[in-house]
Amino acid sequence: MSMNPVDAIKHISPHARENYLEALAGGGPLFANHGITTPLRMAHFLAQAMQETGGFTVLRENMNYSAPRLMEIFGLHHHSAAIKPAEAATLAHKPEAISERVYGLGNPHKAQELGNTEPGDGFAYRGNGVLQTTGRGAHRRMGQACGVDFEGNPNLMTAPEHALKPALQEWTDGNLNHFADAGDIRTITKRINGGLNGFDGRKAFLAKLLPLL
Repeated sequence: MSMNPVDAIKHISPHARENYLEALAGGGPLFANHGITTPLRMAHFLAQAMQETGGFTVLRENMNYSAPRLMEIFGLHHHSAAIKPAEAATLAHKPEAISERVYGLGNPHKAQELGNTEPGDGFAYRGNGVLQTTGRGAHRRMGQACGVDFEGNPNLMTAPEHALKPALQEWTDGNLNHFADAGDIRTITKRINGGLNGFDGRKAFLAKLLPLL
């Protein structure tokens, strides 16, 4: 017997946060409006969301990195921030400073790309919500599309009544139902993530979700 999305999430991720579960439980009309009306489309959407949120356990991107992890993610030849070992040692376990250095004004190219224009934007607009929306610009665009002031209050992105809205808007903007119907998880991942980070995890979540849904 097939499960509804909430029961499927609970089965796979027993520690999923209540705000996400509440959003999913009341999300029927939003899913319908965005054409997520088949088990295959729902499975693809939820697989991406589960990878982005650690099985719906993560509200905001955790920027509390050790020096080795900083080098691995944001180091020279890995990221535009191009952090070097000596700098990583001084930034380690300082989430706000790390955010500003890699997403904010400490990384001008990335800041421009993300629409981060003010001191502190890197941390204020770090990965957020169901699809980990990042940057002041993305918060503004999603807010305008959804009629919610995500730029003025980023915490609204994880409120149960709003959490699905930006994620589903991004899904629709990327025409991702088309790729879900084709089973093209690679293209879906690239459009959501910008690359193939966590690709194996996304495939694993999809493989677990499809039989349940």
